[in-house]
Amino acid sequence: MRRTRGHSPDANLAKLFDALAPVLIPLDITPSRLAQIARASFVKAGAKQAQMKSSGRPHLARIAALTGLSRLEVKRLVASGYKSDVSKLENLPRALRVLNAWRSSSAYTSKGKPRHLRIVGRPPSFDSLCKAHSGDIPYTVIMDELERRGCVVVNRRGNRISIARLKQGIVSTSREQAALNFVAAFLQDALQEKLVLVMRKQNIASSTHLSDAYVETAIASRLTDLLDQLPGLFANRNAPKRNIVNVFTLVSKSKLKP
Repeated sequence: MRRTRGHSPDANLAKLFDALAPVLIPLDITPSRLAQIARASFVKAGAKQAQMKSSGRPHLARIAALTGLSRLEVKRLVASGYKSDVSKLENLPRALRVLNAWRSSSAYTSKGKPRHLRIVGRPPSFDSLCKAHSGDIPYTVIMDELERRGCVVVNRRGNRISIARLKQGIVSTSREQAALNFVAAFLQDALQEKLVLVMRKQNIASSTHLSDAYVETAIASRLTDLLDQLPGLFANRNAPKRNIVNVFTLVSKSKLKP
């Protein structure tokens, strides 16, 4: 196993996922959903290395050998165009599994609409719904999570719970989406070693009388000004243009002790 600067691939991947996990959780990306996406990506990468010279088609057995997956799983992913099946209920967070069952199970619907349920009591109740579809997670935890998402209306005094109207049941923010999009684009370029011209991280020191906010804003402003100037720096109005270099910038708080 190849190592980089004394750090194993596992350790570096752990650091990467330590950073990704807080962003993925609000986007409802569970470990099982992530695993499905990863399988498709690994098979796609393996296919590029394992094309048969005669036909140009992926060599399924070799992909399986490279990725550790079965030939059957590789064949399914290749046939699907490397699309992961993330729609399965087991790939959802537990609270959304319960919500889905509430909307679709005949025992918890009436005339095609979710019933208003007792929180606890004889079935059909929210407690019995959770026991059937949330595994070992207490119904109170599922109820609090659905309430936090705005998916349900809870009347604790009346021992009743109902699905809120016009709620989607998926919590995501533009910040997480934007951060994930930036990281994905950055890694696509950064991991292609031959295409990276500069790979550098610089820690900035400042006087103690300057606030963190002032320093961060000043650095971000200078970098933004530089980026704004770059697109036209090498362009000629009368000549055809071509995209040649991607430039990424990131300003973040340092975790190093002074």
